[in-house]
Amino acid sequence: QYISHAGTTETGVDVGGLFKEFWADLSNLAFDPNFALFKATEGSGNCLYPSPSSRTAHGSDHIVLYEFLGRILGKALYEGITIQPQFAHFFLSFLRGDYNFLHMLPDLSTMDPQLYNNLMFLKTYEGDASDLCLSFTVAKDDFGGNEEVPLIPNGADVEVTNANKHRYIGLVAKYHVNDRVREQSEAFVRGLWEVIDRRWLLLFNEPELQVLISGASDGKIDVADMKAHARYTGGYTGLDKHVYRFWNVVSSFSSVEQAELLRFVTSCERPPPLGFMTLNPPFTIQRVGILRDGDKLPSASTCFNTLKLPTYSSEKVLKQRLLYAIKAGAGFELT
Repeated sequence: QYISHAGTTETGVDVGGLFKEFWADLSNLAFDPNFALFKATEGSGNCLYPSPSSRTAHGSDHIVLYEFLGRILGKALYEGITIQPQFAHFFLSFLRGDYNFLHMLPDLSTMDPQLYNNLMFLKTYEGDASDLCLSFTVAKDDFGGNEEVPLIPNGADVEVTNANKHRYIGLVAKYHVNDRVREQSEAFVRGLWEVIDRRWLLLFNEPELQVLISGASDGKIDVADMKAHARYTGGYTGLDKHVYRFWNVVSSFSSVEQAELLRFVTSCERPPPLGFMTLNPPFTIQRVGILRDGDKLPSASTCFNTLKLPTYSSEKVLKQRLLYAIKAGAGFELT
């Protein structure tokens, strides 16, 4: 049983569509950096990785939450549901279970470019490293609270010198990329591997795994591909003037509006990873006969990926009514 935004029981019958929408909404909330379970890289891409501050934000329950989110991702992969999150390359390696620790410095450059640049400055510094007054510690900052974490036993008493600066650089990179998110990553992976066999994940490299999770990296919809694999029912054909107007309208939509339309019809705002040819059931447009433009709004059966499109009198009216329907955010009560 599902509860709508209005706090009432959804009037629809779930044959998969309601579940897909619930899954997409849940993942969008849980993977939101504002929820403090995940953090975005400061480099290009704003990709996600587990938040080092999750224990501070959620207490001891944070491990249970990560295991739960791992299962969520696993279920989405198993069901072929594309979801929003774009993960950092190093975290995708953790999901596959074969992270290469030789890549820690390049991974740090995407996570925290400023820290990476500071370490590179130290690495190439031609003077005496002891002049920089560094010790084998890192600063831990959780919601404004500062704490020094030793990188080695009694690290606060060990000075960084030209002789040991390379070891220091490696330990700092390891702390930021691995150590401070290890507990969270291991919990997430446990949940994921409960649903998806790890051996399946090893069949894909990191970029391929990201495509499986969230589709094409830019999330843009190929309208020509969508049209080529669409199906028509209820009296519509590909040559019908109303269908012709519909595809003109979709082509005129912005990327955001196209995503909203796709979510309205399929419950997923991102296209299938391998294109609309793999969408099951296919994207379908069903004819709904009306006498007046105000009789009905477009509606959808998300379980069957079907758009119920009334026979509006013009392309302008069709666009207005379609935009109203997809942006209303209503459930089954909208007619």
